[in-house]
Amino acid sequence: MISEGMVAVVTGGAQGIGRSICVSLASRGVKVISLDVKDESNRITEKLMREFQPQSKAMHCDVSDPRQIDSVFSEIIENEGGIDILVNNAAVFSTTSFAETSYEDALKDWSYNIDTNARSTFLCSKKAAPSMIKKGHGEIVNIITNHVKRCLFPPSDSEHSYDASKYAQLSLNESMARELSGYGIRVNAVCPAATRSPMLTEFFDSIGMELNRETIGHVSGFASLLECEEVAEAVCAIMNWNESEPTGQAYLLMYSEDCAELENGHSERLSKQVM
Repeated sequence: MISEGMVAVVTGGAQGIGRSICVSLASRGVKVISLDVKDESNRITEKLMREFQPQSKAMHCDVSDPRQIDSVFSEIIENEGGIDILVNNAAVFSTTSFAETSYEDALKDWSYNIDTNARSTFLCSKKAAPSMIKKGHGEIVNIITNHVKRCLFPPSDSEHSYDASKYAQLSLNESMARELSGYGIRVNAVCPAATRSPMLTEFFDSIGMELNRETIGHVSGFASLLECEEVAEAVCAIMNWNESEPTGQAYLLMYSEDCAELENGHSERLSKQVM
C-alpha cells in the first residue's frame, strides 16, 4: 500500500499518463523520480510534483538503452536506499507494413517499439526487484494497452511491432507476478483504451482527425476517451489494495467508471483476458 515517504520510479513521466501518475503519487507523499528523455517537459513534471512532495525530481534516462537503465537505477537505489514503487509507463508507438516497408526500416521499427516498450519493462523491473526484495515489499504496475484485449479490439494491419511489444509486456506482467509475489511484491497492469495523451493526439493528427469521443468511436468502435488523471488514480488505487487482492492482473480501462471501480478492489469484469 502507498504510504508517505516511499520512493517511486515512473518511466516516461514527462507527459501524458506518466506525468499524471507522478503527480498523483507525489500528492500522496511519495518521493517520485520521473525518468524520461524529454528533459524540458520532465522539468515541468518535477515542478508539479514538488508542489506536493519537495524531494521529488526528474532524471534523464533513455529506457531503450540498457546501460542508462543500469546507471540511473543504481544511482537511485544508492541515493534513496531502495525503491518501493515502479511504474513501467514509458512507451512509443509507430506503424509499419509487411508489404511496403523496407527490411531496414522494418528492423528499425521493431527495435524502436520492442526496446522502449518491452525490454525496458524487463530491465527496469530487474533493477528494482532486488531492492524491493530487501525491503520485503514493493509495487510494480505496468501500463500496457487495450490492444491486448482482442475480443473487443481486433488487430490492425499496421501496428505489428507495437502490439508485439505490448503482448510481451502482458506476459512479463504475469510471470513477474508469479515469481515476485513470494517476496511481498505485487505486480499488476492497467490496459487503458483511448486516453487524451500526447501520443494519441499525435496519432490522430497524423491521420487528419480531431481527437474526441466521436472520432474515437469511428476509429475503434467505442466512443470512450479517458483523461490521464483518471488512469493515474486507477493505478494508485491498485497500489492501495491489501494483500488479499490478486496479482498478475491486467485491467482494461475504457470509461471513467472503470477507473473508479478499481478503488473498491479487484474487478473480474475488467481483468478478464479476452484474447
